[in-house]
Amino acid sequence: MSVLKEMFENLAKKPATTLYPKEKVPIPPAFRGRIAIRDEKCIGCSKCAVVCPTQCITMVASEREVEVKGRKITRKKKPEVELFMCIRCGLCEEYCPTDPKAIYLSNEFSGAGPDKSVVVK
Repeated sequence: MSVLKEMFENLAKKPATTLYPKEKVPIPPAFRGRIAIRDEKCIGCSKCAVVCPTQCITMVASEREVEVKGRKITRKKKPEVELFMCIRCGLCEEYCPTDPKAIYLSNEFSGAGPDKSVVVK
């Protein structure tokens, strides 16, 4: 008898699953997604490449004028990230001296793919 009671109670309830992709699942605040770079904020200090434990960040030539603490300097390099080597530890974001951060972990899923040479510029 208790089985029938439980069955009728569950028939009246909302489903426990979400109708993805119609309903988006909320992203938890501590989620570490795909790495992203704001090139206009990068000053080319290379701290992100130095602290990266997997060495997936390389500094490539990209010269342009940037303003750092009121002074104009010439940035010589910018970071480039090999996406599938990144372990999303967040050290690059933590050591980035700019505000807002020039390199950060976004809320985007990083996905998967067969091409190991995919980079984030």
